[in-house]
Amino acid sequence: MTAWAEGMTTTPFWHEAAPPEQPDGAEAPAEAEVVIVGAGYTGLSAALALAEAGREAVVLEAGPPGAGASTRNGGMFGWGHRAVIATYAKRYGEETATAMLREAPIALEFTRGLIERLPGETMYRQTGRFLGAGSPRHFDRLVDWARSEAPRLGIEARVVPKSEQGAHIATDLYQGGLYLPQHGALHPALFNAALLAGAREAGARVVGFCPVTAVSGAPGDWVIRHGQGTTRAREIVYAGNGYTGGGKGPFGPMARRLMPIPSTIIATEKLGRSRVSSLFPQGNMIVETRSYHSYFRPDPWGERILYGGRASLVEMDERDSARRLRDYMLSVFPELGEVRLTHSWNGFVAFTFDGAPHLGQVGGVWHACGYNGSGVAMAPYLGWRLAQKILGTDQGATGFDPVPFRAQPLYGGNPWFLRIVELYYRLKDRAEGVRAARRR
Repeated sequence: MTAWAEGMTTTPFWHEAAPPEQPDGAEAPAEAEVVIVGAGYTGLSAALALAEAGREAVVLEAGPPGAGASTRNGGMFGWGHRAVIATYAKRYGEETATAMLREAPIALEFTRGLIERLPGETMYRQTGRFLGAGSPRHFDRLVDWARSEAPRLGIEARVVPKSEQGAHIATDLYQGGLYLPQHGALHPALFNAALLAGAREAGARVVGFCPVTAVSGAPGDWVIRHGQGTTRAREIVYAGNGYTGGGKGPFGPMARRLMPIPSTIIATEKLGRSRVSSLFPQGNMIVETRSYHSYFRPDPWGERILYGGRASLVEMDERDSARRLRDYMLSVFPELGEVRLTHSWNGFVAFTFDGAPHLGQVGGVWHACGYNGSGVAMAPYLGWRLAQKILGTDQGATGFDPVPFRAQPLYGGNPWFLRIVELYYRLKDRAEGVRAARRR
């Protein structure tokens, strides 16, 4: 039986309810106070805050607003759990390390409040999240983190032994895990559309289909060349995250600090609410500790499964990545072998070499980026914080401020080493007792 439903598409499932904006004739001005490059969560949140403060903000996007990961992600509202205090404490000291990781629940609370005041529907729900342990060793680590570190960070985490995980997910694959009740879900493309509407209502100008090709000058007098000509600005913001354009693009210094990594998602055909709810008894978002970093959920209508993850650390054809993700999905739910796929799409997230987000200035260019796969809550939050830095308010300070954002030696923006990293993670999984996903 084929894995593909008739008419299977590589267009994101999210675009059906929130189609990308078409060219609307918007023109980029010859001059602006602040030019923001990137009309996703970061850029639109920054533009909204600047416009509300009375500043002239112009947002330029190469395609339709939100063309990148902001309308292509899984819509899982929370934060990542890969870093622990000890990891950052070795580099920056325990106080800074703790302050960095405490930003996660602060971001969650900020963005939840932002959603409540935006125009338009986002389909946000506080669903909770189950973090599944890929092996008994992984479970022990999660228990240690939940008991020793989560309380220090203001994070609510409940230990779920394997005997009780059926309340969250109908699978025997995981060896227990954690339940994170503060997490939630939304429709990412509707969220971006709501941010776009809010920014425009506040007075920001958003110009789509206007790629930036070159940047020159310095703070106070930037020259931004783009698809409509040239705009001069006092300040410029890079808000493209995983879409740097590479080391030879207009934001080469950012490209040398960020690793663009593809993340792929598949959507099943409609299964019906009863069947989906039997697999996700509480409608939780699901993530895991396996190196596949699978993340999956019911769609907002509860009718199908959206399954994402690292099909590969390098870009693949959407059909090839879909086959691999389907194998991962069947390792969790083997009873779905007859289910066909209707969508397979990808987008790029940006990872940093130290695993932390960064905001500030590089070469005079403001930036907020490097969300390491957890940008739905963090990107709008850091976009707002960045706007406060530009405005010069005391609300611009974050726990990330003391951490340097260094370019990597011998790295020009093309992460050639990721195939080696991918092999390392596979071997690490095997050594830690994680069962491999087999082709079915």
